[in-house]
Amino acid sequence: MISPLPPERFGEAKYTTELITRLASRKWLDIIAVTGTEADSLGVNGREIETHRVWNHTSPLYPIRLLGLIRRLRPHLVHVQFGPYGRLFGGLFGEIMLILLILLRTVGIRTTVTLHSTWMPEQVQQRVQQYKKLRRLAFLAPTFFRLYMRLLDWGTTSIQLSTVRMDSRLKREFIRQYRISPRKVLEIPHAFDNVQSKLESEVAKNRLDIQHEHVLLMFGFIRRGKGLDVAINAMQQVSSRVSNVLLLVAGQAKDSDSKEYLVEIKERVKELGLEDHVRFDTRYIPDEDVPLYFSAATLVLMPYTESVGASGPIHNFAGLGVPIIASNVGLHMPETLDGNITLFRDGDSSDLARVIINLLEDTEARDQIGEMQSAYASKESWGLAAERTIANYYKTLQL
Repeated sequence: MISPLPPERFGEAKYTTELITRLASRKWLDIIAVTGTEADSLGVNGREIETHRVWNHTSPLYPIRLLGLIRRLRPHLVHVQFGPYGRLFGGLFGEIMLILLILLRTVGIRTTVTLHSTWMPEQVQQRVQQYKKLRRLAFLAPTFFRLYMRLLDWGTTSIQLSTVRMDSRLKREFIRQYRISPRKVLEIPHAFDNVQSKLESEVAKNRLDIQHEHVLLMFGFIRRGKGLDVAINAMQQVSSRVSNVLLLVAGQAKDSDSKEYLVEIKERVKELGLEDHVRFDTRYIPDEDVPLYFSAATLVLMPYTESVGASGPIHNFAGLGVPIIASNVGLHMPETLDGNITLFRDGDSSDLARVIINLLEDTEARDQIGEMQSAYASKESWGLAAERTIANYYKTLQL
């Protein structure tokens, strides 16, 4: 299993830890973790997972080093938890990891990749247009990414898409766009965390020093594409109708572009005179503090303007039963939580405000939505995700 692991702060690190924890209970399955130099070793279920902290994404030579290690280990299958991030896997979109995959296939080692972000060509073009230095070359992005996906196809025995349900729209569109054999495209719906201890709302708000009656929570790493600007603009309308409401933005801006975006958002708050209705807790929220924020929340907002992956915050915390409002964007959102999610028109702040106001004024509807989310989340467990992963391993070994 090639992936970052805690304490590295990437979504794949948490995901892989949860998955390995369940897989390790199968005594016949030996798991070896190949991870970054900053990661810790894993010990789960009283069993020490063999861990090699040798992967350094800043070195373009790491494919050669990992190839030698993996050939010595002689696994039946190499599973990479992958997202096209240069910051994590090297290069611009993780091209260095593609080199490793191709080398492994060349020497006869079967490989499978879980794509945690599944980009379509037009989404790549839209993302490249956000970078000032690359904007003029954005028209080349779709062609470049089709080549990127062709290399991924060559380097893998199977590709597992991280989706929100089986037989998803995402899988069908992925096969159509990139013309990869349907036999090798598998799915692994993102599992939901077990319900963590939830505090009484007033207790949680007191601990967070919040005096407002209603809290609208935006949780997770801050970056463009999360739609903070959409939520801020909606708050002007919401606060004029519901006076005792607070938008709480909790999470860390990690890279320079995200920090620049955060500055822009804070300036927008001042322009709209919303200082009494918006609060920023811009830090990394440790796991032990997460239930505190969700316990204080009346609603959770996910106003993404782009959606290329199964949302981690939704799947990690939907079981807490706080109603989620999300934008109708991408291929994931309409199918998330089996439809037990409240959607608004992508990028439309007025429509978001309308939905927020309706749910703030209808306690019965909020409770019903929260209960349906919790019920669905309880069925899609990590144990089920492990069973599906093992089934995908069997399919891969038979290709």
